[in-house]
Amino acid sequence: MRRFLFATHGDLSKSFIDAVSLIVGDTSNVSYFQMTKNKSGDSAKDELRKILKNKKEEDQFIVLTDMFGGSVCNICTELLMELQNFELLTGVNLPMTLTVLLAGEDTSTEDLISQGLQAGKDGIVHLNQLLASQKGSANDDLFSEN
Repeated sequence: MRRFLFATHGDLSKSFIDAVSLIVGDTSNVSYFQMTKNKSGDSAKDELRKILKNKKEEDQFIVLTDMFGGSVCNICTELLMELQNFELLTGVNLPMTLTVLLAGEDTSTEDLISQGLQAGKDGIVHLNQLLASQKGSANDDLFSEN
């Protein structure tokens, strides 16, 4: 079974889970880690290590962090080199999240990661520029009435 861990600064990871639960329902295979200003790097690393080691042999963790080069990502990278038992993605956003969580168990991990990264990139759009390039208006099918 795939398990997902959102590891971010502050409340962002819990907020991702709340948003995803609103859209897809059950998120029993999803957990989160919050880095706070009161948590030292060592205690954060210990907490994350415990989470990542607490899995069945057949379970696979996919860890999603908020920012490449940030403290959470750096700690997860250290743990990846130590444990070598999970996949690590960074720059998480909602399109990436939905793509990886909604992929079926029959989707290979490699494909899931590739699709998730692409969805994350595709979800970043400067709408002013898009509308200007398409000479868009409110009557275009680009907009939804719902």
